[in-house]
Amino acid sequence: MLLVPSAGGPPFIVKDYAACSALVRACVAPFLVGHELAMLERVRGLPGVPAPRGRVDRLALALEYIEGVPLRRKSHRSALPRAFFDALEGILEGLSLRGMAYFDLRSPSNILWTRATGAPALVDLAAALPLPLPRSWTRALERSALDKLRARFERPEGAAVPEPEPLDYQELHLGRARVCFLDRGRLEDPVPALFLHDVGHSSEIFRPTLENARLRARRGIGLDLPGFGRSSLCLRRLSPRRVATHVACFVDALRLDRIDLVGVGWGGLVARELAVRRPERVRALITLDTPLAEVPPALRKRMQEARRQPEVLRRRLLRELPAGVSQEQRAELERTIQRTPARALRRAYAGIQLRRMERQRFQVAAPLPNQPWLAVRSDLGEGTDRGPGDEAGSLRSERWSEPLANAERFWDALERLA
Repeated sequence: MLLVPSAGGPPFIVKDYAACSALVRACVAPFLVGHELAMLERVRGLPGVPAPRGRVDRLALALEYIEGVPLRRKSHRSALPRAFFDALEGILEGLSLRGMAYFDLRSPSNILWTRATGAPALVDLAAALPLPLPRSWTRALERSALDKLRARFERPEGAAVPEPEPLDYQELHLGRARVCFLDRGRLEDPVPALFLHDVGHSSEIFRPTLENARLRARRGIGLDLPGFGRSSLCLRRLSPRRVATHVACFVDALRLDRIDLVGVGWGGLVARELAVRRPERVRALITLDTPLAEVPPALRKRMQEARRQPEVLRRRLLRELPAGVSQEQRAELERTIQRTPARALRRAYAGIQLRRMERQRFQVAAPLPNQPWLAVRSDLGEGTDRGPGDEAGSLRSERWSEPLANAERFWDALERLA
């Protein structure tokens, strides 16, 4: 689902099946789009259900945006009052009075806690069917699912009311993959900047730069790569090439025609692969702490630790967090690294391909893009580094001190490259 701004009106949601498999796009998606639109029209005006906005194309529909938080243990814990579930039962009663039965109540992600009133909203009517069953029958179908939701989320009598966590990250589903991202700045920016983080980190590391985007009339998107941050581990191999394909699907799902790319470490290798394979979509590229040719000893050590002792690598990542991040960022990144599955750390570094050079040296096998791009070193030093591509004018290398803490310089560099 995509949140789309509307000129002169409230934003709306686009539910798009374009990222699904070819079989789903050809056979299932057109039916689901038409069916859900028909169900939404049938219950138009019912409180707690979004109003339809029309069909975008054969694979997408638009509907009213209801600001809220999907029911999750992490967000709500056992915090919702009894009245919330009574109101949810009232929505189901309204569906039944319109001759419909809802069959996916066991999925909490279809139920929102709305910010404005704290009332429930039911946002996925693809699982509703126009079956005018007797209410006694539908009550029996719903009772078991409602009892399980109450057991997971209802607040005990006399307990304090905790505030659900703020809805900061946006969420997108690419097939069965859950993709989370931060989206900041001017939505009308024709060429947004996409930020890809290093192994073990999340898009939280780019927050100051993303928050600075609006001041520069730019749009910045920080993506949690597969298996890291809040995104699910949806790939069996986390090679830069496969992850770049995943990122390309994300860019297509957001309907971004062109982007500027910023990649850190392993995320820089992913960005390079994407820039090579989709050169028409990438206007400029900045990589930070990403090897251009020869593999530094620190990276080889990390690759060995990832294969043999991923918990040792986890402790190293905790020790080597950038010094320029704030205390709040550091605390969040530490939690992210602690939550990262060991298999994600292992797969990411195991997916980097190396080529042996003369005298036992190694080179990263990731190709270099032809369009203008900037390789940034975060260590202190003077002068510039030179690498493959300098002769053709396609590569400029610089040294910055703590570039992640210097949001202005990131945007300045992108403007120079563009």
